[in-house]
Amino acid sequence: MKLKFPLFLRILFLFGFTQLAGIYAAYKFLPEPGPTQPMRFSGFSFYDFVILVVFVLFLIFIIRRFKSISSVFFKVFLTIVSFAGVQAMLAIWLSPLVSVLIAVLLLVLFWSFNNVFLQDLMMVLAFAGIGAVLGISLAPETVIMILVILSFYDIVAIYKTKHMVELAEAMIQSRAIFGFIVPSSFGGFGERMTRVLPGEQFMILGSGDVILPLLLSASLVRTSLGQSVIVALFSALGLFLMHLIFTNQKVRRPMAALPPIALASIIGYLISYLL
Repeated sequence: MKLKFPLFLRILFLFGFTQLAGIYAAYKFLPEPGPTQPMRFSGFSFYDFVILVVFVLFLIFIIRRFKSISSVFFKVFLTIVSFAGVQAMLAIWLSPLVSVLIAVLLLVLFWSFNNVFLQDLMMVLAFAGIGAVLGISLAPETVIMILVILSFYDIVAIYKTKHMVELAEAMIQSRAIFGFIVPSSFGGFGERMTRVLPGEQFMILGSGDVILPLLLSASLVRTSLGQSVIVALFSALGLFLMHLIFTNQKVRRPMAALPPIALASIIGYLISYLL
């Protein structure tokens, strides 16, 4: 069994730091200590589901038919979402105006230099901010249902329909990757994004594989920081399992990373109630 330990440590650092930063942010975002009224799964209506399906189908259609437009779409989407997440994180310590200005400055640096280090820095801040804001508005039971549903979707979308692979390839070609870029060597953090191709030199960990387990950890902050940390630790174990599966493939190909991470996170959630 192969284990690329240095590579895993780099993945673990980015993933783990994001989880802890998101838990901290969720704690700071709470209006006051004690239980709050989270949004329940019933708030997600049938019409919301229809809108989501239409959006996904529209996105896939754009990627397949209008690749030049899809490139612009990905860059705009990455810019908006990154700004929102980064500004949310900075607002914990800074005034709204200063946090907005610094978020804009980081985006300018990101698009100007566009290297792997800045990519990962932006994603750590963005994922932590997004995961914290969404997590504290959801009940843990809701997040678990989302994790289960999206894990099955991840399997189908990667191994059956393969449209998620096509989506990832379009993002890579547009150089607007909504995820972590993990180089095989430490010096790879200085590489320009134009030289990033998944394979032996770089590994890509998608946004959903990082944000979704954070939603569960953040949703528990209102009741117990200890439970949040336990879930985060178990999600890291799921990341390790994913890494083992990925590095021991006979033929290197994209894999559904969410299922092992989600499973471990849910197990951590159940165990946290026994401790």
